[in-house]
Amino acid sequence: MTTTTTIVVQDRVDAYDLFAAARTVLGLPLDGRWHLADYGRIHMLQTLPDQGMPALASVHFPVNGQAQPGEPDAGVPGGYALLAFTTDGGGDPGIRRWHRDLASRTGAWLTSRRLRWTVSHADGPFTTGYAPHTPAVPR
Repeated sequence: MTTTTTIVVQDRVDAYDLFAAARTVLGLPLDGRWHLADYGRIHMLQTLPDQGMPALASVHFPVNGQAQPGEPDAGVPGGYALLAFTTDGGGDPGIRRWHRDLASRTGAWLTSRRLRWTVSHADGPFTTGYAPHTPAVPR
């Protein structure tokens, strides 16, 4: 069983900054132990396994910098970046609590930058992480 916590950022965010925040939340160094996957219109930054953390972090973002529509039929909102924390063996209640903590700390980073975001824990429904506001003028 896998546990995935997904955060969708609904305002423009630098994917590399978001990825650095996710690695910091995980307690990983900000060095080159990650890779970039090119899926055409979407790229993905992902931590490498075997770094001593039970979760991988990945940030999916559109190459053109435009918001993506998400998957409305699946209940996934659109946004400028999608961050996922994924852990194998997620049936353990401690893992689920840890994922909530990861989302909370990442959410604090996003909120401090006045970015709107939503979160889904263990593939549950998305809930608002930060109340909508008037975002800054697009860059």
